[in-house]
Amino acid sequence: MIHSDKVKALYGKDVVKENKDIILSSGNKYLIVTGKSSARLSGALDDVLDVIGDKEYVIYDGISENPKAESLLEASKLLGDVDCVIGIGGGSVLDAAKVITCLKTNKADSEEELYAQKWENKGLPLLLIGTTAGTGSEVTKVAVLSKASGRKSSIHHDMFYGTYALCDPAYTYSQPEKVAISTAVDALTHCNESYFSNKANDKSRGYALKGITYLLPGLRKIREGLTDELKDDLYLGSLYGGLAIDITGTTFAHNVGYYLSENYHVPHGYACAIFQEDLFDFESENSTEYTREFFNRINMDQNEYVKLIDSLIPDYQITIDEETLKQILPRWEDNGSVKNTCGHMTTDDIEKILRKKFVR
Repeated sequence: MIHSDKVKALYGKDVVKENKDIILSSGNKYLIVTGKSSARLSGALDDVLDVIGDKEYVIYDGISENPKAESLLEASKLLGDVDCVIGIGGGSVLDAAKVITCLKTNKADSEEELYAQKWENKGLPLLLIGTTAGTGSEVTKVAVLSKASGRKSSIHHDMFYGTYALCDPAYTYSQPEKVAISTAVDALTHCNESYFSNKANDKSRGYALKGITYLLPGLRKIREGLTDELKDDLYLGSLYGGLAIDITGTTFAHNVGYYLSENYHVPHGYACAIFQEDLFDFESENSTEYTREFFNRINMDQNEYVKLIDSLIPDYQITIDEETLKQILPRWEDNGSVKNTCGHMTTDDIEKILRKKFVR
């Protein structure tokens, strides 16, 4: 079991089959929340259905990447006499399942009510089964959704912790290479940004460094083809990254990355990775000794680390004109992720970064 103060995270091959008693004791009728393909292709859905046996269940497979409130509210209509929710999929599916599990016992009929989270009643038992090595959503209280406007926004609630996270690295083996790279890079950014969060403490730094240790060997070889052992390590790294950001949250790089995902269709992991060099440059200037300590602890120098990250990011040709820059900068004024970045980052710093990278 992976140690977490908030969720019982059970790790290992065949963890679903070996913990049949947990699944069967969690409910009598299940709502299984998935996307269109990964739950079945990974083998996770079949394993769950084998364990459930003759018990009742209903499947909702309408969760897409960056899920919107309307799909969560649609899924909540299926709760009826359901008494347990099982999320099977990548980060978007797990995030959606976290919210859905609260919607039987708490009222939310609109996007506004959902984001307000004026909930007092404990949600249904929740089992989380990941199929990607990236978000670490299995072990966090965070759900990232998209508003009707298309803007991504994260919400946090203690009710979002799974009752159990059943973590089988074999379920990640079916990921296409492009998904595996993007999600693994996302996990690495979680570790980096947690370390450079103003909320970092000894525990979160330990999780972040452990995550990086697991992630780096696989990331170095990910384009050459990975052994099962390296895939296992990528998944473990993603879970430790999740444990790290559950304590600290992320920095500006994640929130500014949301803008690239919303407007240029850059996958989330890559969108955050694009700003890692800028994070390190900012910290080198504003938290010099702390930054030096970080690179000493991961046993890489800054240039080498940035070169590795950049080698994994596709060459996105993104241009932002002056007028657009003026329009978007206010979204980062008084922004929590910007404030959470070590070194007193401001909107002026965001402007400098965006201008340097994208204004032609």
